[in-house]
Amino acid sequence: MRVLNTIKTLNTHKNPKAALTIALVLLLTLSTFAVALPTTSAHTPAWTIPTYPYLVISPNPIGVGQMVYVVMWLHGAPPTASGNAGDRWHDFFLDVTKPDGTTETRGPFISDPTGSTYDIFTPTMTGQYTFKLRYTGQVLTMVNPANGLAASKTDATLTRFGGVLFENDTFLPSETSLTLTVQQTPIAKIPNAPLPTTYWTHPIEGQNAAWSGITSNWLQGAYLGYEIGAPSAVANLWQRTGEAPDSGHILWTKPIEFGGIVGGTGSPTAFYSGGSYEGRFTGSMIMNGMLFYQEPLGHSNTGGGYTAVDLRTGQTIWHRDDIGMTTTGGTVGTNATTSTMAVAAPSFGQLYQYESPNQHGVVGGLLWQASTAAGKTTWQGFDAFTGKWVFNETGVPGGFEVYTDDGEIVRYVLAYNTTTKAGSIKLWNNTCEQQGLHLAKGYITDAWQWRPNGKVVDMSQAYSWTVPINFDITGDTAPAIQYVIPGDIIIGTSSSLAWLGGIILKTPNPIVVWAISDKPGNRGELLWRQEIPAPANFITPFWGPIDAQSRIWTLNYIETFEWVGYSVDTGQQVWGPVSSAQNDFTYYGSGKGGGQVGYIAYGNLYTQGFGGEIMCYDMATGATEWRYDNTNSGDETVWGNYPIFILAIADGKVYAFNNEHSPNYPLYKGEKVYCIDAYTGNEIWTMMSWAGQAGGPGTSTGILADGVLVYYNYYDNQIYAVGKGPSETWVDNWEDTVTAGESVVIKGGIYDISAGAKDLIESGKFNVVPAMSDASQSKWMEYLYMQKPMPEDATGVQVKLTAYDEDNNAFAIGTATSCELGNFATTWTPPEAGFYNIVAEFEGSNSYWPSSAETFINVVAAPVEEPKETTASLEIYILAAIVLVIILMLVAILLMLRKK
Repeated sequence: MRVLNTIKTLNTHKNPKAALTIALVLLLTLSTFAVALPTTSAHTPAWTIPTYPYLVISPNPIGVGQMVYVVMWLHGAPPTASGNAGDRWHDFFLDVTKPDGTTETRGPFISDPTGSTYDIFTPTMTGQYTFKLRYTGQVLTMVNPANGLAASKTDATLTRFGGVLFENDTFLPSETSLTLTVQQTPIAKIPNAPLPTTYWTHPIEGQNAAWSGITSNWLQGAYLGYEIGAPSAVANLWQRTGEAPDSGHILWTKPIEFGGIVGGTGSPTAFYSGGSYEGRFTGSMIMNGMLFYQEPLGHSNTGGGYTAVDLRTGQTIWHRDDIGMTTTGGTVGTNATTSTMAVAAPSFGQLYQYESPNQHGVVGGLLWQASTAAGKTTWQGFDAFTGKWVFNETGVPGGFEVYTDDGEIVRYVLAYNTTTKAGSIKLWNNTCEQQGLHLAKGYITDAWQWRPNGKVVDMSQAYSWTVPINFDITGDTAPAIQYVIPGDIIIGTSSSLAWLGGIILKTPNPIVVWAISDKPGNRGELLWRQEIPAPANFITPFWGPIDAQSRIWTLNYIETFEWVGYSVDTGQQVWGPVSSAQNDFTYYGSGKGGGQVGYIAYGNLYTQGFGGEIMCYDMATGATEWRYDNTNSGDETVWGNYPIFILAIADGKVYAFNNEHSPNYPLYKGEKVYCIDAYTGNEIWTMMSWAGQAGGPGTSTGILADGVLVYYNYYDNQIYAVGKGPSETWVDNWEDTVTAGESVVIKGGIYDISAGAKDLIESGKFNVVPAMSDASQSKWMEYLYMQKPMPEDATGVQVKLTAYDEDNNAFAIGTATSCELGNFATTWTPPEAGFYNIVAEFEGSNSYWPSSAETFINVVAAPVEEPKETTASLEIYILAAIVLVIILMLVAILLMLRKK
């Protein structure tokens, strides 16, 4: 491990492709080991020690324009190196002589603690390149030249070589050379596995890296980001990766309590669905193809335990009765593998990619449960795969939360004294080094091993950095962070704005907004401070979302439904006020009261509300892009339009649902879920469902990841999973053997074999569940799962039929369309005798993955009848003789009559 361990770590960040190459070499090397030897001091006189350099270039040969990895090291690790501290080999240089005779010197390079380092080189011409590695020598000082950390002389690992410390010893210069051959033809690489064209499930095989683009997770919390920061946090709904359903095909449904119409009552009513303040399915998550949710109990949305199911089948993977029992939660014991008392359900998840010289990759998946007691917050981590307790983090501070690209959960913590006009911003990190989450603290190699299991770790001081702020950001209230673009900018306010309308308030004038740099080079620097005049006439502004793409943040005018855009970089107004909303119920943007709620995706702002309109505005200009309002409820509701709210935005589509706060029973008819083109506003599909929301706030409880939309349906109190499902095709023929020239009937079927369809068959509701066209899909699903009449105009899917002879020549039979029972049939006349393979192919649709089947038919030649010449001639002779006899008799009779 000594040579390329560090290279793998560096390449993981600098060049992800390099990690694959280096990982192979790691298997061929051994890690350095520590022996508990007595500590000794440096010796006098100091030693002069020769060095033995090594150089590897890979791959070799290589094509023009292709990268090579140049790995260099000395014969031993720096003997005073220990983890992050101690000496490194430094002043490695590479003299590269090119085919045209010119020489380029690269470096200097500094080794890692194992003694190796690397460079990436891209040749630009064919021919022979000569690489000379020069190590210029050094005197060991016990100090890391990169970070200034000194190794401890009491560290036993430093005396592993015969008890010698090697401090102040001189390591002599050395050099070595190697030739690289560059050819015009690039060397072939192992191609990426193609994206799936058939039904697939987790886990995704480790070489199929490109598949990461079609998968996704929904981890709640700040995983997708926040549109608006504390104290009025509104979670983002933009799923930036993965696929999303293009049809209303239902994969499965699952009841979690009694639901639907209740019989035996004086007037029609239904079971309560938590639509006031006990919203079901809240805080649900999707991780690596598993769905996690809290079970309700009786009237409450808690108490039924916590369940993990397969996202594509709904099959239970694990369930715990002692999680999801309370709203506040208890504490898990230090050495427990299960909780020692009932705790609240997890409310956010984590997939942390840990990278060190010793470990690489995502270290499992965690479900986090947060609880606060005596002003102190504790996170309890449960293994998502098994539901078992893993470890706790205590002393978690409040702050503006962000997930990093590596999956770390960080919080920006602002402390500011309005009197002294000074304070600080700290970045708390739940994976922070030197806190006890690793095998050991300090700078030795044990500090590079992630080992939190079974621990309760105090994370109250887990700050990655702290920067002072010594400038005036005061206003009418204490400063608070409103937005963060990580590594870029922190935007906050020192003015209190109303959290939506419904109460007439006087807006502070001016509204103080400020921005502080989050760039490493000038982090903590005040970028701007703006005093925005309050709108006239008691108009109430409220914080809208921020868009990193257009670099615009927004305010919403509650009373007028208008939006105003401000520059992230200057704080100055860029556009607005603008609005294209038409229905006055748009005043109510959610269940919290007056004021619009908007979500950012694709450089656009999408708004919702009780007015039944979704508006799309261009964030760069404020221009209206489109309006969707196909929500008319006729005389079914008092709203006129069904109130419409955004569930998720993914894969170029906006998913929305109808709902309202505290709905009456029986529920209104005609509520739907919607899929709308995010760029044009065109309707893609709709389907009956009263999708759940979190009671009072009016925010969606639906989630979307891995191509599956999951929500809780008020109409029947079931979980619905919508996505592309598997199909099954069969084909046969009436006769196995036919005669050439005769037609044969080919029959078959195409069926839905999703988990939900199988349940319908097992329950006896249907004998088969046919696959139906995308155009008929939603109505068909309503018939299958929602007890609606079978649609009379439903159409099936097309199946392509092809025959192949013994030489594999193809003969197109044609395309058949299945009926409402899933069956199809057609006729075919084989062109000639022979043995044929008949293949039926369903190419798939937005609702189903493709499938195929085959059958066989033997075509024999028609029998040939030989001519029967002898028999035919005899018959002619006999006939002629008979005719002749008759003629002679007639002649004789005529002669006799004549004589008389």
